[in-house]
Amino acid sequence: MALRHDAKTEQLTVLVVEPRAEDLERTRVALATAGFRVVPVTRFDAAAPLFEAIHPDAVVLAAQGPDFVAVAVARRLRQMSRGTVPLMYLVDSADGEAHHFCMTKGMGVDVASRADSGEELVLRLRAQLRLKASVRRAMLPEGVGAAAAHHDPLTGLYTRAFLLELLALEMTRCERFGGTFSLVVGSLEDFRALRKESGPATAERLLVYSSVVVNQTVREADVVARVGEEEFAVLLPHTSAEGVPDVLTRVRERFALARLQVAGRMLRPTLAMGAVSYPDRVGTPEQLLNGALQDLRRNREQRRGPAVDIELTV
Repeated sequence: MALRHDAKTEQLTVLVVEPRAEDLERTRVALATAGFRVVPVTRFDAAAPLFEAIHPDAVVLAAQGPDFVAVAVARRLRQMSRGTVPLMYLVDSADGEAHHFCMTKGMGVDVASRADSGEELVLRLRAQLRLKASVRRAMLPEGVGAAAAHHDPLTGLYTRAFLLELLALEMTRCERFGGTFSLVVGSLEDFRALRKESGPATAERLLVYSSVVVNQTVREADVVARVGEEEFAVLLPHTSAEGVPDVLTRVRERFALARLQVAGRMLRPTLAMGAVSYPDRVGTPEQLLNGALQDLRRNREQRRGPAVDIELTV
C-alpha cells in the first residue's frame, strides 16, 4: 500500500538508526515516500554525533535484544535535546521480548512495529510531531491563539477536544495494524467542596499541582489531558487492559505522597479513577472517554465511605 505524500511533513528530518542494512533501507524508503527527509545510519555510536550535527525533528531507533543498545542511545539523545525531540523505537511485530522491554524499561519512549509498508511508523511519527508542533506554538506569542484549541489555559495540559483527535488516530492505527491502547481517567475527590470552603484560587492551585503530579507519573509517550473541571485523562498507547492496574497503582502511590501547602493549610489530593481499553471497548472516541468516566463513577460508588480524601490541616 503506497503512502500518500503529505506536504506538512516535507521539511521534517528523521534520523533512523538501524544496524540491519536491509531493514534500514526499507524504513528509509517508507519515510521518504511519506515526505520525510531521512538520514539513515547503521551504527548506534554514530547517533549522538549525527544528532548534534543535523538537529533532526525526530529519531527512530531499531530495538532488539539481547543488549537493547537503542535504550541507552535514547537516554543520551533525550539528555541532549532536553526532551524536545520525539524519539521512537522500531521493533519487529513478532518480537514480544523487544516490545515488552521497550515498554517497561525504554525511558517512556513510544514504540512502533516494523512492517513492510512502514505505515504504522509514519502514523505514529506524525502524531508525535503534531504534539511537538502544538507545544512550540504555545511557546510563541503569535501562536497563542492557534494553540488554544490544544491546551488548557489553567493547567497547560491538552484539551478534551485534542485528546479525542488523538484517540481517533490511535483507533485508526489499531484497526490497520492490530494492537491496543488504554484510556485512564481520574477525578479529584471533594474538589468542589474545597472550592466552596476555601475559594476558587485555592482549588485552582490544587488542580494545577495535581496536573503536575499526573504528568510526572506517566510515560513520555503517554498523553495527559484535562477533560472536565476536575477531571484528567491519560491516553496510554500500546497498553492493554492487563497493564492498566500497574498504571493505576503507580498513580495512586504517587498521589499518596503528594502534599500542597496553601496559606498554612496542607492539601492532600487523591483521585477517583477509571479506565477502558481498546479493542475490549469499542465505539467513537467520545464513547470511549465516557466509558472511562462511567467506570470512574462506578469505582467511586463502590469504595466511597466516611473518609475525606482531601485533608486540610491548619
